[in-house]
Amino acid sequence: MNLAPKRVALFMYLLGLGLVLEHEAHAQVDVVVSFVTTNSTPLNPGFAGFNNGLGNAVEYYDTNFQQIVTTLSPGWLRFPAGTESEAFDWSSGQLVQAWIDALNKNPYQSNILSNTLPIVAGKGGSLFSDFAKMAAKVGGARIIVDVNTYTDSTNSVAAFAQYALTNHIPVAAWELANEPYTWLPYGWFTNGADYACQMKPFRDAIKAVDSNAVVALFFSDAGNPNPGWDNSLAGYTNRYWDAVTYHQYISPGNYSNFDDLMALANGNLVSNTTSYVTTNLMPKNNPGMTYMITEQDAASGHGGILNGTLYGGIYSAEYALRMSTLPQVKYVASFQMLSNAGIDDTNDHLRAVNNAYSNGVPTNTTGLNFGFFLSAQAAGEAVADGALYRSTQVYATTTTGGPTVPTDNIGDSVPAVYAQAYQGGNGKHYMVIVNKGASNLLASIKQDGVTLGNANSNKFLETFVTGFDPSLTNSTPPPNSVQIQTQTGGNPVTIPPYSVMRLEWQVFDVPPPSLSLTLSNSIPILQWTGLTNVTYAVQRSTNLASTWSTIGWVPATQTNLAFTDWLIGPTQYYRIAVP
Repeated sequence: MNLAPKRVALFMYLLGLGLVLEHEAHAQVDVVVSFVTTNSTPLNPGFAGFNNGLGNAVEYYDTNFQQIVTTLSPGWLRFPAGTESEAFDWSSGQLVQAWIDALNKNPYQSNILSNTLPIVAGKGGSLFSDFAKMAAKVGGARIIVDVNTYTDSTNSVAAFAQYALTNHIPVAAWELANEPYTWLPYGWFTNGADYACQMKPFRDAIKAVDSNAVVALFFSDAGNPNPGWDNSLAGYTNRYWDAVTYHQYISPGNYSNFDDLMALANGNLVSNTTSYVTTNLMPKNNPGMTYMITEQDAASGHGGILNGTLYGGIYSAEYALRMSTLPQVKYVASFQMLSNAGIDDTNDHLRAVNNAYSNGVPTNTTGLNFGFFLSAQAAGEAVADGALYRSTQVYATTTTGGPTVPTDNIGDSVPAVYAQAYQGGNGKHYMVIVNKGASNLLASIKQDGVTLGNANSNKFLETFVTGFDPSLTNSTPPPNSVQIQTQTGGNPVTIPPYSVMRLEWQVFDVPPPSLSLTLSNSIPILQWTGLTNVTYAVQRSTNLASTWSTIGWVPATQTNLAFTDWLIGPTQYYRIAVP
């Protein structure tokens, strides 16, 4: 490739100053949080993300929507959706009526699909190309594709994989057939092994296009497991899948009271998160298998009173923190990006798209005022994801002292405080602390046995959400009941009640790398000297005054990037940034 007609501009984004260790503050503390920086475990880039849905009037290229999605720090996003994917045609971006008709034996799914079709059609479709551009603009989020293997063909799926590969769209994984175990009563699959057999041609079609593609198969919902399904799938002779995907919702059983449901969720965090992978899934899969949770919530999949609440955010944050301690777990989702438990709105404009569908003339909704705001749940998730998005290593972290909160087992309780520390890819340390209780607590932070800072040194940047009542929700644009707040503070740290708090501090400077641009077989290659424990984001723009899009994350062990055909089109500018 000839670089002569192209201009490439390279920039470096530099953050902060270092933090030194100081003597322990002399204060009476309730909780001691200790972390050790030796023997850390890797954190998969883009670990925490969000499930997507199709039943809304929002366009992926709506800049107002993109701006608020960015506040969630999504490492990945799921396309096109869960249930709504089952009659979705990726090439047109539409749901297909004939495909919905083919699924009419399942009234729950077919009703959702029938209601979604006019919404998607009324706004002109939900195109993968638009979704991919949005993912790039909200921080370079990867994409997990929920492949429609119910009603689409292997040739179409192969074309899908080819499109992503040709257009350099970062698909992290291809998961085959959303929640296939829910179709057992309707005879679509007879058991897990039959599911694996039916999925094999789709897997082969994807691999024929991209041998490096990650293909995932579904095990049953961790909140309502189906041992028969899981054992049958585990017994399939050729375990060809690269990853296991699953969902985790909490079945409320006979509980309907908020406090009872919260106690049920408290117990689930301790007893059914990391242990579900290590004791149930790992023995059923090949050694070295990776795992991803593409939907999870404190309530059931049908919703519930915990959805959208402050406690919902506390639960989802702690769930992600716990799962991040397992290096085998690569991705964790929240349910879902645009909903009363995610980004909410004051006007959904569904009437506009339904009318457009009835009139046969699709409408563009980007000029409409949706009144986007963060639900209380999403605000809590955003605090935790701000650390997960920017971190590369997980430090062993222990918490001692403090009060307890009840579980659903009478007389049983678990610690109210959970904490997890991380090495950021930007020269920072992060710690996320969750308080599931009603008490205001004083916490001492220790690194490698030494207390950090003191009460007067104001070393930590504190970002948090809190409230007097875990059932608080947000219902209008700010000011709202639960808002993300920031302040500086020292050690010990005051942990407010019902809260998610992120602490961050600089431990080393990240100097600009020494950059050079060379050619190899007409391919431009950007080279630099990387630092240990630093992740660089490669960003692109066609106008220095416009928004920069992240086209990839580069770990410290990699010191070059081949652009292949990134330079096709108008003049482009590139920069190396630190998240």
